[in-house]
Amino acid sequence: MTKYIFVTGGVVSGIGKGISAAAIGQLLKKHGYKVTMQKLDPYINVDPGTMSPFQHGEVFVTHDGKETDLDLG
Repeated sequence: MTKYIFVTGGVVSGIGKGISAAAIGQLLKKHGYKVTMQKLDPYINVDPGTMSPFQHGEVFVTHDGKETDLDLG
């Protein structure tokens, strides 16, 4: 049976949501669970490059030119 864990925390950048999710995933893996991590940034008609760095944090640009959150960098 599939189970889900959601890590949320609002729009504040740099409070450790990505690190927390990764740490939980590693702990579950070490205990024999299959873990798949998926990051979702629900921007509606906005890309991270046009948002304020204080609101979103730094922007990471991938090799194919997509702008994303620094967690993927």
